[in-house]
Amino acid sequence: MTIGARARTKGGAPTLPLLELHALTKAFRGLVAVQDVNAVLESGEIVGLIGPNGAGKTTLFNLISGLHRPTQGRILLDGREITALPPYARSLLGIGRTFQIVRPFAMTVLENVMVPILARDGNPTRAKDAAQEILELVALDRAANERPENLTLAMRKRLEVARALATRPKLLLLDEVLAGLNPTEVEQQLPLIRVLRDKGITVLMIEHIVDAVMSVCDRVLVMDQGHLIADGSPGEVVRNPAVIQAYLGEEVPGA
Repeated sequence: MTIGARARTKGGAPTLPLLELHALTKAFRGLVAVQDVNAVLESGEIVGLIGPNGAGKTTLFNLISGLHRPTQGRILLDGREITALPPYARSLLGIGRTFQIVRPFAMTVLENVMVPILARDGNPTRAKDAAQEILELVALDRAANERPENLTLAMRKRLEVARALATRPKLLLLDEVLAGLNPTEVEQQLPLIRVLRDKGITVLMIEHIVDAVMSVCDRVLVMDQGHLIADGSPGEVVRNPAVIQAYLGEEVPGA
């Protein structure tokens, strides 16, 4: 099933999508976690990835970031085949990600963000300056000298985003950065996602808070039992009968 194929044009000439997934499949000893997924992401989009638990969302993230090798299928970034590349090589090409479980290093907030910068640029002064800019972007600059264990969960989630930003991604995979937050904290986090897009970063985000996804995303992908069953605008997705049956249960009010 091919979902999400969209052609971009620049000056009348077609251009390549940022990310292309072609017939992507991953099986674990006979259990097919992701099956025949075809999708594209365009530069400058905020795209949500939703679906029930066990739908294959995190496995798809692991395939894109290189933690898993696909059983079959291809992954292209800016038209370049990256299917066989390890995670560090994909990071160097511009794929960054966060993880559901936040595990910061046992050092200050500032030093946490400096680590991935130093991996590219060994100059401590430049790394510190760049890390401070990132912390200001995610509103953690006042906590630069704090230890992560002293931060609230919402702040630790922002630190996870900051560490991912330190790899200088053009595609950022956000894995449940809103999970565990109260409604006020969720509302405070959403503007950051829009700011990242305004900075030229394409965002693909897994999230179970459907209202948040629908409010911030340009497009939504829906997975169920390893299959991609829908791709469209938030309004289209919440009215899709297959999505309603598999996940939403009912239409999202006001969509």
